[in-house]
Amino acid sequence: MKVAVLSNVFGDYENKEVEDDLMEVGNAVVSALREYGHEAIFFDVNEKTFEKLRKANINIAFNVCERFNGNSFFEPHVAAMLELLGIPYTGSAPLTLALCMNKVRVKEILNYYGIPTPKFQVFYSRNKKLNPDLTFPLIVKPSAMDNSIGINSHSVVRNEKELQRRVGYILRTYNQAALVEEYIDGREFAVGVWGNNGTSQALPVSEYVFGDIKNEPKILSYDAKWDNESEIFNKSEEVCPADLPKQLEIKMRKIALDTYKILGVRDYGRIDFRLAADGTPYVLEMNPNPGISSDNTMPKAAHSLGISYSEMIHRIFCIALDRYGIKHEVYKMTEIDEKKLSSSDLEGQSVETKP
Repeated sequence: MKVAVLSNVFGDYENKEVEDDLMEVGNAVVSALREYGHEAIFFDVNEKTFEKLRKANINIAFNVCERFNGNSFFEPHVAAMLELLGIPYTGSAPLTLALCMNKVRVKEILNYYGIPTPKFQVFYSRNKKLNPDLTFPLIVKPSAMDNSIGINSHSVVRNEKELQRRVGYILRTYNQAALVEEYIDGREFAVGVWGNNGTSQALPVSEYVFGDIKNEPKILSYDAKWDNESEIFNKSEEVCPADLPKQLEIKMRKIALDTYKILGVRDYGRIDFRLAADGTPYVLEMNPNPGISSDNTMPKAAHSLGISYSEMIHRIFCIALDRYGIKHEVYKMTEIDEKKLSSSDLEGQSVETKP
């Protein structure tokens, strides 16, 4: 099958660690698909790409493009152009990609459906008065950035002065509203999901385990994710499967599946959580086009099931083909313990959601 792998090649860029990872993903997907006999072609997405795709007789695109002209806000437009060209593609539709970029709208939707998410307030001015139902400490984030950009050791604020300073920084630096959330002082988790409609499966839960870090909040900041010279990066690790009581693991995976479905995510995605002291797992955000480089959450979760990186990529690819009703050769897949991914246990787990 002729597959266009849509990614990016970056030259001069601001967030080097993120962009290096995005380039790595595109090349890794090409290699994985070629292992399964596909004619995989790397496309550096720019203004010329779509005319090239029109002429290339592509069967399907594997879309791991998160930037257009270096701008992450144009990510949904890439999927939209594929729609207009009539080219099938992996991953979520433009509406879902655009929706999930807006963390505020996602939280409003989750609140409507009764999915636990930290209490929040949106700030368009550093002088806005804090809602009385929000108490310090709080965490301040850009309202529409990905890859932990804009989150660092100063993001957790403990008084009005720190709040105003951090909100002002977000407004000035990123030219967007600041999302101020209740800070959940607890463990950090992520759950990958793959599939569509009734076939969706929640993968084993991963935990980001923070080491003994001094003078810095234990949050998944930009440094924690990307700066391999930072203390928090080197003293922390992602562990999968997470060490959790069975019922809590089931509850978290059930919430992940509900979130995935409510927000209309397709083929694969990742849901990030923070666990409160009372045992409530709070959804931080939904990632419909999550990182899938080899050291990311979904590949680690697949590895815990005995699934190699190349096979994980091909499973996602086949999930998309099935969604379009495109016939494909059945390739041998590693047999996994389906009980670990069974939805039967999850069905009995109650999450208070509105109809």
